[in-house]
Amino acid sequence: MPADDLTVKPDFVFEEEIEFNTIVSRFENGTEQRRSQWANPRRRFKLEFRNRPSSDLAAVRALFVSKKGALGSFFWTNPNDSVQYAVRFETDGLSSKNKAFGIYDFELSLLEVK
Repeated sequence: MPADDLTVKPDFVFEEEIEFNTIVSRFENGTEQRRSQWANPRRRFKLEFRNRPSSDLAAVRALFVSKKGALGSFFWTNPNDSVQYAVRFETDGLSSKNKAFGIYDFELSLLEVK
């Protein structure tokens, strides 16, 4: 049975992005009105896993399949701030590169869900 959250630790350095959703309305006289669509920012994480054993890849694949790619959410603890985030896979695809017998490279993009 697959795990319900991502426990495989990524390599350092990984990317973290914070984004807001601002709606901009432009008027005929050239002025703008801006308003926030979200009360809080959303985070995106790009994680890299290099030279990993097949067991790490198998754990991530099992989670990916159980969540049906980008459909389901799960929890991930950010090693930088030790905060647990509710996230989902950003895309419906997961690829890996077999570098040697039982050694793999793969990447993930996670999107915070509210």
